[in-house]
Parts: sequence; C-alpha cells; structure tokens
Amino acid sequence: MQYKNYIFDLYGTLIDIHTDEESILLWEFMADYLKRHFNTATTAPKLKNDYLKLCADETKKLAAKNGSKYPEIKIERVWKKLISSNCSDNEIKELCTAFREKSRDKLVCYNNVQNVLRQIKETGNNVYLLSNAQRLFTEKELADTGLTDFFDDIFISSDMEIKKPDLAFINSLIKKHKLDPSATVMIGNEIKADIGSAIAAGIDGVYLNTYHHTHEEIVLELASIGYSESNIELTIIDEGDDCFNKKSWL
Repeated sequence: MQYKNYIFDLYGTLIDIHTDEESILLWEFMADYLKRHFNTATTAPKLKNDYLKLCADETKKLAAKNGSKYPEIKIERVWKKLISSNCSDNEIKELCTAFREKSRDKLVCYNNVQNVLRQIKETGNNVYLLSNAQRLFTEKELADTGLTDFFDDIFISSDMEIKKPDLAFINSLIKKHKLDPSATVMIGNEIKADIGSAIAAGIDGVYLNTYHHTHEEIVLELASIGYSESNIELTIIDEGDDCFNKKSWL
C-alpha cells in the first residue's frame, strides 16, 4: 500500500546506536566533569547511585502529576539537582552532550536509510519522527547522522513528558498535522512502543526486526499488545540491518 504519511521511530529503526550507562569509566568521567566545571565533589559510585535514584524519583513524581503510565522525564532536571552550584541552560546542554557521547560507542544510520527517506520525500509524501528520547541527546545525534532535514516535524517524548505507547503522544502528531489515519503508517523496531502506538491510534504498522528477534518472540509480543483484536495492517520486515533495502512497505 502507498501511504501519504510515514511516522518513524528513531533508535533501532533509523539509527543503530549502542550506549553503556553502566560503565564505571563513564561515571568516573562525569564525576571529574562535575568537579572541573561546577566545583561539585563526588565519587563515581555515588554519582551513579544518586543519578539513578533521582531518575526513578522524578519519573514517579511525573507519573503522579500527568497520570500517564509512560512518563518521560527531562534528563536536564536530574543533572541540575546533582550540581551543587547554579548553572546555565547552555552549561547543562554541554554536560548532557558530554555524558551521552562518553556513554556511546556506536552511532550510524542503518543501510540505505537516507535513500529511503529521500525517496519518500521526492514522491510528495510526509516524513515524521516520533521518538522516545531526550531532546538534549537526540538533536545532535540527528544532525550528526544527517537526518534532521528529512523530517516534516520531530516529536520527542521528553518535550511532552510522555512516551510511546501512550496514545496521547502519537495523537499529538496526528492531530497537529491533521493526518488521515488510513493514509498513515508507523514504522519502528519495538512491538510494544511502536506497533502498540499504531494499534492505539488505528493506523497501519511496519515492524523492522533490526534486533534479530525470533519469530516466537515476535508472536508473543504481538499477543501481549492485543494485535489479533486490532484492525490494523502489519508488515514485518525480518531483514536485520538490511531492513531498508526491502521496500515492499513503501
């Protein structure tokens, strides 16, 4: 089927990324960063523990505030609480960039991604991004991978403080751009978040098996989100890293 509107997930769908926030080297780096830039003295183990606890606390508070089962905090608020001195928005942005880049050891587009996005645009269709992500991480990673300009609009969960599969997140995009559900498709690599969002919104879905899940795993996940009771059309592309070389879903 030819769609008019293509809503893409980002990580694991368009971008192949790997981060490790468990690495002691990361937390040693960040402890030193806080000392040098903000005169905040701490140790790597304490900083990691404080960070994780604050993330959990902020998530719990946000869920109570907005009532979502899928709250998404703004990570900059966590870091501001970990710094003993006042700091500017630009300083926090630089800190978050340093944290992300130190934690990351892989950031590349999947094969043929840019060609496919370009093809969609050149045929007069719309391309949107709907990503569970942090704005302060994702903006630079979109720029670094050359993807920013392909999108007609970019929706990042930290901006709305909710994330997929919360229906309100994908609906905010659909309503803003007055998308016809019958001409719209959600493309992603996560059954619950991406295909779950498609089911909730009543739009078709494309599942890209970039993480090489088995058929049995996919069937179980689809059952867990009630796919058999839905009316959407689902295409499964089981080509791993070469998902974008198979264009039957365009």
